[in-house]
Amino acid sequence: MSKIFKKTAVLSSILAASAVATMAQADAPVSGFTLTPMIGYSVPDNNRDLEDDRALGLSLGYQFDNPWAVEFTYLNLDSELTGGQSIDADQYRLDGLYSFFSESSVTPYLAAGLGTTEYSNDLHGDGHTQLNAGGGLKFALSENTALRADYRLIDDLEGDHLDQVATLGLQYTFGKKKAAPMVAAAPVVEPEPMVEPEPVKTELPYDILFAFDSAHVDSSEFSDLQSIADHLAAHPEQVAQVRGFADSTGAQDYNQELSEKRAQAVAKLLVEDYGVDASRLYTVGYGETHPVASNDTQANRQLNRRATTVSFSSPEAMEQDMSH
Repeated sequence: MSKIFKKTAVLSSILAASAVATMAQADAPVSGFTLTPMIGYSVPDNNRDLEDDRALGLSLGYQFDNPWAVEFTYLNLDSELTGGQSIDADQYRLDGLYSFFSESSVTPYLAAGLGTTEYSNDLHGDGHTQLNAGGGLKFALSENTALRADYRLIDDLEGDHLDQVATLGLQYTFGKKKAAPMVAAAPVVEPEPMVEPEPVKTELPYDILFAFDSAHVDSSEFSDLQSIADHLAAHPEQVAQVRGFADSTGAQDYNQELSEKRAQAVAKLLVEDYGVDASRLYTVGYGETHPVASNDTQANRQLNRRATTVSFSSPEAMEQDMSH
């Protein structure tokens, strides 16, 4: 094999490795020291008169938290001269590696470096500086362990030799993946508390007066009943409350019952004569409590014999008001 061809092959491998490395997009690797015991096969150049034979070795390296790694490798290369004489060779290399990390369990890489090989006799090339280039594949077995296949072309820079070495090793990385940058959590926006709207209540009192000891609504009060009906027709979202009262003449329990009948009498007329839906009317009696005037005169007692619509409001507000 010509020296020019061999130099070109090695340099082309290095240039290809550099070109591909600059284009690669690498995933985050496990960074830390690496230890790789290996076994393989050595194929010396034909012009060495050496037989192909086994190779045993160990690599110690460091994987950075990017695609690059540096590695020192020792290989013991047993061989024989074609005449049968045994040759023992020790090869030392310092290499740079570029790995193409991805989400796949298989990681290809390229490698290049410098080294030397020392032979057990004065074989030509002993102690010469060597340039190597190649690459391989790493098959992940776990986050820190990988099966590794490696191939190198080794060029003697001081001689006319181009050797080949292929190895299979088990690589262990003493480290862990670089932690992903913490992403600040989006601030929690507390929702504005819901403000319950105040119940809408319209105070429009209509006083409907009654005769002594009576729950009959006199026709003179019909104009107020019409006003109540008109208001409810104009405000279909509202309901009305009718409250009945009595003066203090007679027993308290009797007056309580009478006040309730007065409120119910007004509600009945509103439903039957003025078309108001019964579900929109609430009645309550207060007996002789809540007088509007003292009960010491006939005129004042007349004022206290009444039924009053005290409020129009939403059904919800009315339910709340009736519960108090």
